[in-house]
Order: sequence, then structure tokens, then C-alpha cells
Amino acid sequence: MSTGTKPTTKKRKYKPRNPPGPDRAEINWKEEEFQNLVRDLGFRSEWGAQFPTFNSTALDAPPGYMMLYADFFREGNFHLPMTKFTGEVLTNYELHISQINTLGLPRITHFEFICRANRIEQLLRSLMCSTS
Repeated sequence: MSTGTKPTTKKRKYKPRNPPGPDRAEINWKEEEFQNLVRDLGFRSEWGAQFPTFNSTALDAPPGYMMLYADFFREGNFHLPMTKFTGEVLTNYELHISQINTLGLPRITHFEFICRANRIEQLLRSLMCSTS
């Protein structure tokens, strides 16, 4: 039996179709967490690590700086200063460190460790052979 009233419909909130990419996501963490990361990983004071400003993104790094995500260090096992081999891989493939994800970074260092453990002298040449 109909009561003569239309059922109410809730208006949907507008949600953008695509979330912002990682370079557009706002940095959202506490300064204390940043200071703990800097301390725990032994960042040198001369590196001038800076806590990002409120609502900044990875694209907002000051001139002369680059933005690195904490997951690089926590999950990607990235360390500063980076090894010469990692630098050679990035240079050879014309990559910036920010273009490597936290899953790709351990693969580079794992390859380096395997080569060193097996006393393979020319690490970069070995990498070139294994990727062609």
C-alpha cells in the first residue's frame, strides 16, 4: 500500500574519479615522527633534512632538495649515503631516486649484494647483461 510520499534519497557526495598520484598527495605526518626517522637512520646534519611544510606535496621540495618518502627507508631498505652501485644504476637508466618504488629498491640492493657475495667485479655490466 502506498502512502503517497516518495522515498527519500540521499545525495551522494562528489568524489573525484582518480585519487591524486603519489606526487600530488599531501604529506601528512607529525614532526616527531620525522625527527625519529632522522635520528634512527643517522642522517648527518650537513645533509640538511627538513620537515615538510603543512599541506605540501612531493613536488613542493625546496630548490636543491628532493622529497623522499619514509617508506623508502622503512620498507625499501634505502640508506644514505646510497651505494655507488645504486647511483650507477640510476645514472645508467636515467632515473631519479623518486622514480623507484619501495619494491624496486630492494631488488637493486639485493642484486648488488649477490654480486658482491659472488665476487663479481663489474656489477653494472652484470646488471646490463641480466636485463637485456
